[in-house]
Amino acid sequence: MANDLTRRWRYRMGVALITAIGSCSLPLHAMPLTINTEEYPPFNYSDDQGQIIGSATRLLRDALRQADIEANFRLLPWARAYTEARLRENHCVYSTTRTREREALFHWVGPLVVNEWAAFSLAERGLNIDSLSGLNAWQVGSFREDAVGDYVAASGINVLLAPSERENIARLKAGLLDVIVTGKATGEFMAHEQDIALAHLFTFYRAPLYLACHLNVSKTLLARLQAQLDTLQRDRQGESQ
Repeated sequence: MANDLTRRWRYRMGVALITAIGSCSLPLHAMPLTINTEEYPPFNYSDDQGQIIGSATRLLRDALRQADIEANFRLLPWARAYTEARLRENHCVYSTTRTREREALFHWVGPLVVNEWAAFSLAERGLNIDSLSGLNAWQVGSFREDAVGDYVAASGINVLLAPSERENIARLKAGLLDVIVTGKATGEFMAHEQDIALAHLFTFYRAPLYLACHLNVSKTLLARLQAQLDTLQRDRQGESQ
């Protein structure tokens, strides 16, 4: 009787141990991704109902759905969205410029869209500036952790940093800035939204925008997402021709 009880106890303990080991070894990519983004229209932003929309968002949601990958989207200030994707497991961020300094910090999927970097002033100012070197004499604004502002600052221009793109536009309107550097489509979208007449001074770079994911996110999972993204983009290009 004692031996029978011992055998049953050992069997149950063995089953429990195997179950525990199995659950601990579940791949991290079985968990939903947390995908952070910011207010950066027309690529990613919230509508009147608080839903995250935009051209990059639609493409990314479609690719995730077709790749059968579950994800939760969050709208945050850019510096936080970027930092959480860099430091927190299973987190990603978009729409992100893929720079040399950022390359090794993330796994990358994309490009989603292409962003033109441009300089703007208030139309009423009548400024005549046609290159980055011409910005030295002016108050130039960007926002924290933004690749556009980093690029301009690296060229020797003093750049004043706001917490967000919308605050940057407000500072320009209030006369606290002479020029802002941002994505061309974003500047035009926000100017229209706030009924501000902007002058496009010049465009100085074209930058593809990506989804950037924490290094713990499975490369196999992201390869599946990339494949679906590539297929969607080929299909859309074919439809537009």
